[in-house]
Amino acid sequence: MESKTTKKVTRGRPVCEVKQAEQKAKLIFSAKQLLNIKSYSQITIRDIASEASINSAMIKYYFGGKENLFVELIKSIADEQFSQFEDLGEHKNPVYLFIRRFGEILQSHPGIVHLLSEEVLNKTTPLAQAFMAAFPARVSKFLPPLIQQETGISDTKKAKLAAFQLITLLVSPYILKTLRQQAWQIDDTEIQGEAWAKDLYRHFIYGLKESNINEVEF
Repeated sequence: MESKTTKKVTRGRPVCEVKQAEQKAKLIFSAKQLLNIKSYSQITIRDIASEASINSAMIKYYFGGKENLFVELIKSIADEQFSQFEDLGEHKNPVYLFIRRFGEILQSHPGIVHLLSEEVLNKTTPLAQAFMAAFPARVSKFLPPLIQQETGISDTKKAKLAAFQLITLLVSPYILKTLRQQAWQIDDTEIQGEAWAKDLYRHFIYGLKESNINEVEF
């Protein structure tokens, strides 16, 4: 007779603080894994608990509920990923490096794109506000100065608008995935990698260089 193998669910709150931290980290990781394949609205507390093999009551105990768990997930991803942008100002082409590294975040964390398109745009929930603070707000502080550094633009407002345009160019192919694939037949591989980043960088920087702008005729 065959025996069935099932996940052992950890029940109850561990007394040890280390064990508690491990459980919290496991729940956050499980939420991240689920978000990569399902929308936020489709994920239930039971799904997360089952994925983590932890009693579902622990989600309420540690986080107060599903939304706060995902708020913690957003913060953890942002803190982990944004550390790679700290040295950009030391490089010759900081904007190009930003494009490469930000693109890699979008590629490796599809759950972030899911949240942005489904739960953040046009919403003012605590989850949406946490996302705004963790990602767009942080980018809005360091990207405009990088653009000024590389292009020589002195107008801070122009640099801010340029930074917003660049983020739009980077994110929109992922947000508009269905339109991109079905109407334009552009698959994921065509908006990833070094060739895509270099092409985007050239078009973006060319449009910002004062010398090039002055040469354009209408």
